[in-house]
Amino acid sequence: MRSATKVACASFVCLLTVAAQSDPARVTGDAAIGRTLFESKGRCLSCHAVDNRGGSLGPDLSWIGLLRTPELLGRALTDPDSQIFREYFTVVVETKEREKIEGVAQNEDDLSIQIRDARGELRSFLKSDVTDLRREARSPMPSYASTLSAVEIDHVVAYLRTLRTLWPVDAEERTRSIATASENVAFFNRPERDVQERPDELVKALAIPEGATVADIGAGTGYFTWRLAQQVGPTGKVIAVDIQKRMLDLTAATVKQHKLTNVDYVLASDTDPGLPDNSLDSAFVAYAYHEFSEPEAFMTALRRALKPDGRLVILEYAKESTLAPAGPLHKMSLEEIRREIEPMGFVIDGLMDFLPMQHGVIFIKRPVASPF
Repeated sequence: MRSATKVACASFVCLLTVAAQSDPARVTGDAAIGRTLFESKGRCLSCHAVDNRGGSLGPDLSWIGLLRTPELLGRALTDPDSQIFREYFTVVVETKEREKIEGVAQNEDDLSIQIRDARGELRSFLKSDVTDLRREARSPMPSYASTLSAVEIDHVVAYLRTLRTLWPVDAEERTRSIATASENVAFFNRPERDVQERPDELVKALAIPEGATVADIGAGTGYFTWRLAQQVGPTGKVIAVDIQKRMLDLTAATVKQHKLTNVDYVLASDTDPGLPDNSLDSAFVAYAYHEFSEPEAFMTALRRALKPDGRLVILEYAKESTLAPAGPLHKMSLEEIRREIEPMGFVIDGLMDFLPMQHGVIFIKRPVASPF
């Protein structure tokens, strides 16, 4: 986005998502008016692309509605510096000719740096040729608090929430090798796991209401089970599901350690989670889908177990991440997750892009077209 004097850019997608991924009731603006403001008064397409239209200085916003809540979108417009990742800090370069250039870093090594400047142009500099090179903890994107009224902000937020178009993935036959079910208890319970994976932020981001019924598929040692049980509260229920009786026993011990009594246990088969139809508000599948030996059959049964408005949460270590502490067979790319699960009758409703080394994808059932 751009105002009369300042250029907006990448911080627009840098806010840490720690709230519900979707809450349409909180959208109060008019999306049509918001689109007009976005393209005219805000001049947003000068920096951002939407559906292959616009600039390249900032990130593509075609799917920003899958990433941000209304609250966080509004905050990005009015206080873009509030939560910005280091990779989106403003880079300031001062040359020996006393030229000062600001932009966003694109590539950097020991000898050089490349930035995209306010006009969207790539500028390359040898570090030996600059007198100063620094990163400042501010966004090149301006605040729109004084440019747009509160009502106009609401309109723009309403429009941004409609932007939910991900890039297409090709339908292909699954070729990845399926990992055997893990029994690595030491890995599941490693001390550094909380710091690495942000489990509490993750569960909070799901905004599961009290009283909900949630299945923890592939419960393992109960790492997420007890957190989910706390989230749903005493009036809710968590069903720990696993194909290994030993893992269910370990989960039960973990739940007992946390003094929780709202967890049931189900020993599943390779093809069926063993859950009643239309019984789940959410199904939480953490680091387990890649081990499903019969994924189509299992997911078909799990889909039946979800209520019509139920959500499916898939969490996998990212194949694209060098930080993920798992072997190649125990990682999946976002492309693989989408390519396999979307054809099973699901559509993406949210992406938890704040996770450091995992893909967190929220699906809902794909609506069935009416025959009339």
